[in-house]
Amino acid sequence: MQEVALQLDAAPKLSTSDRFEFQDKDASLGIVLQSNSVAVHTNRYSNYEAFEEHIKTALMAVNRVAGISLSERIGLRYVNLIRLKSNEVWREYLHEGLLGLDSASVGVENWVSSSQFVGKTEAGQLAVRCSRSGQPFPPDLLTSTLAYSLELAKEEIVTTLDFDHYVEQVTDFKVAKAISTLEQLHESLDKVFMAAVTSDALTKWGRVTTDAKHN
Repeated sequence: MQEVALQLDAAPKLSTSDRFEFQDKDASLGIVLQSNSVAVHTNRYSNYEAFEEHIKTALMAVNRVAGISLSERIGLRYVNLIRLKSNEVWREYLHEGLLGLDSASVGVENWVSSSQFVGKTEAGQLAVRCSRSGQPFPPDLLTSTLAYSLELAKEEIVTTLDFDHYVEQVTDFKVAKAISTLEQLHESLDKVFMAAVTSDALTKWGRVTTDAKHN
């Protein structure tokens, strides 16, 4: 990977770093290993418990070889894509606080928007981002190497709900401790998902419980 560090009174600094990716045969689950981080990502999420097992496997394997001593940041992130069918409107799916201005009332078509809410929780720091555009992925995930068959119709506008819950603290690394932290982070993410969407949306998606919601 090539990285560019911008500086105020000097030329940008260029550097390179190694990035290793391991994937299953369907390219639906991957582990990304860099010199200072381990990440597990998937495009076929079923429920948190199953995903946690993949995270635990990755952390145990890396720790067995590298002997991780410290952790600085532990986070859990969900990106949810919402698409409208014909004759549907966003208020059927999203909490009114995420809707913004009504495009019809101001005579605008294909309205795009972006909003972000950031705050502290008992477990860490929570960022909620809601964007409506013709792009189904957040900009920093456009380089994902997982296999996606998603194709948007011409001029289709979609909504992306991006929930990022993390804790930044230098602490001794233990796999069990990291997993416990992730479980605490997940609890708040359940709550924010339920607060962000409508009951009608949950019914349409067949989501009658609080697990296995994030796809």
